[in-house]
Amino acid sequence: MAELSKKNPTSAGCQVLVVEDSVAERLRLVAMLNNLEYSVTEASNGIDAMSKMQATRFDIIISDWRMPLMTGFDFCKEVKKEPETAPYFILLTSQKTIQDLVAAMDAGADDFIAKPFAVEELRVRLEAGRRVIELRQSLAVQNQEIQKTLTRESSVLTKLRNDLTAAETLQRALLPDAIDLPAGVNILHYFRGAQGVAGDAYNIIKLSATALAFYLLDVSGHGVKAAMLSFYATQLLTSVSRLSSDTGNMPNPAEVAHELNQRFLNEFNGNDYLTMVYGVLDLETGQGSLCQAGHPHPFILEQDSGDTCTLGQGGYPVGMLPHATFDSICFEVKPGDGIVLSSDGIFTVRMKSGAEIQQRHLAGLLNLVSCVEPSHQQSKLSNVLDALLSKSDLEDDVSMLLIQRPLPQREYKSQPELEAGLPL
Repeated sequence: MAELSKKNPTSAGCQVLVVEDSVAERLRLVAMLNNLEYSVTEASNGIDAMSKMQATRFDIIISDWRMPLMTGFDFCKEVKKEPETAPYFILLTSQKTIQDLVAAMDAGADDFIAKPFAVEELRVRLEAGRRVIELRQSLAVQNQEIQKTLTRESSVLTKLRNDLTAAETLQRALLPDAIDLPAGVNILHYFRGAQGVAGDAYNIIKLSATALAFYLLDVSGHGVKAAMLSFYATQLLTSVSRLSSDTGNMPNPAEVAHELNQRFLNEFNGNDYLTMVYGVLDLETGQGSLCQAGHPHPFILEQDSGDTCTLGQGGYPVGMLPHATFDSICFEVKPGDGIVLSSDGIFTVRMKSGAEIQQRHLAGLLNLVSCVEPSHQQSKLSNVLDALLSKSDLEDDVSMLLIQRPLPQREYKSQPELEAGLPL
């Protein structure tokens, strides 16, 4: 007993509630616990114990099974109604059958001791209980830290979503504005990022009263990084285009692609690249030239027949190879006809039939949409493609641009006629 009476720092501060209706048994148990350096509170039955639990938080409860007013079994079930915060519960019993053990555990007891018991048995049961309590407390602290971290991350994610929304708004703000374009030219466009912001970008740059430069590019990858590289490329293309315009010359598409290739290689060492179509068009004559740099083929859309004429031979991506060469090809757009540029993302979208969109499907849709009243064309195109893409798992950014040469006289279709002819 002298050895047990030595100071036990691990038990210091551990609050134990002893519930025993037998005064003699209770005094014996309290003495043992005092000897083991535990802080002890006494109760004569379950009702008395419940009252004391209102005023004090206990770590361990040691309760007799058979007591008047409320048995230890019922007391245990009451205490364990909130198991996550309940004290460690040890049930004392003179019954030693397996059925008693099962009943005690079903009631929520963490352990039980059969009477009579030795001091050493009580000590090791208490130490086991204390370890469980410490583990619970440690887990509670960790859970609190996890909750704080989740709260912080949720706040960060909310801010990131807001930033992405703002970035997407900025991207959309850079899209063509009819007010700034040569008179009479008809523009239809579509833009949708797979991850909010996109690596796709396009624009039309007014070079003179009758001439314009245009491009559609697709930076490798998705999300914020691709969007930033896309923004960088658009600034370079706009700057180069306007610089040529200021000198009175039409930009040479092959030279523009070559310069952009060198800029990307110098900045990103071939780790980031883009594909694009860059071109110029004189709306008065219909003559134009473009450079295809690893991008899906642009095509001429004939208004009257709906036929298409594919342009380009593929070419090298921009920013990938230091010795890549780029070529300019000439084309002609007749009055009422248009030139169509798109990213490869649109050709992964599936129609109602389950088949992927092909060039002829896109051409058919654009041909029909461009035949309705001009004020309704853009919204109709956006609504049709939005509805189509909302049913697809979008894996890539989708963008499309139609530049249509003015036609002096044109008959427009009604909305019902358009609905009946939609090819998708």
